[in-house]
Amino acid sequence: MYVWLALISASALIGFLVARHLKINSAIYFAGAIPWFTLLAAIVYTEYFMPYGGGGASMWPIAQLFGGTIAAVIGVYTFKLTRKKSTDE
Repeated sequence: MYVWLALISASALIGFLVARHLKINSAIYFAGAIPWFTLLAAIVYTEYFMPYGGGGASMWPIAQLFGGTIAAVIGVYTFKLTRKKSTDE
């Protein structure tokens, strides 16, 4: 449960920061790509560089598919919401 809270919070923070600091047209892609690649880096680090803890099959591609997609969507949504609120002011 705490992992999802951290994932959502970090993705929202990245989307907000990208919306506030990057003023280029392709900034929305950064808002989605940064959380996705950050989660990928964390999963790959845990999978390949941490000591093996035992267990069954490796499910990291599935975790990246679902978790990375959710992280990217939240980053893009926060980006759009922040840009909309900043243009309304």
